[in-house]
Amino acid sequence: MHELSLAQEIFKIATSQNQESVPIAIGIRLGAWSCVHEDSLRNSFQWVVQNTPMQNTHLVIERLQEIWLCETCQQSPESPKSPAGNQLSAQSPICPWCDEALRILDSVQEMSVDWIEYPQSDDCDVAPNEAHDNKNEHHEDE
Repeated sequence: MHELSLAQEIFKIATSQNQESVPIAIGIRLGAWSCVHEDSLRNSFQWVVQNTPMQNTHLVIERLQEIWLCETCQQSPESPKSPAGNQLSAQSPICPWCDEALRILDSVQEMSVDWIEYPQSDDCDVAPNEAHDNKNEHHEDE
């Protein structure tokens, strides 16, 4: 159950980013093939933060889809030119244009902390219509 060690690392990242404020939410990006179970990660995180100032912080998990590319013809089945109805099989990912093997691009096996949201300060002198989004982005790859 590596989700527990991941939850501990998320906690460590969040506490190191801002010593003066407790995050209300943490955005996590999970690659399609990261082998991380979302429910286990959420439960592990709740266990790690219980009885800490972050006990009400919640995870917002975004699962990234894999991106396929044919190295021969440089086409991607997810592009608008993909033939309708052509479904890729996990056992045989073949290019619909040239019948060559496809490969996966990007970080489909990775997990990262994408952003950390802190509560807005009450002592801020900015008018509500001038306030900025309170999501502070911090990128840390696992």
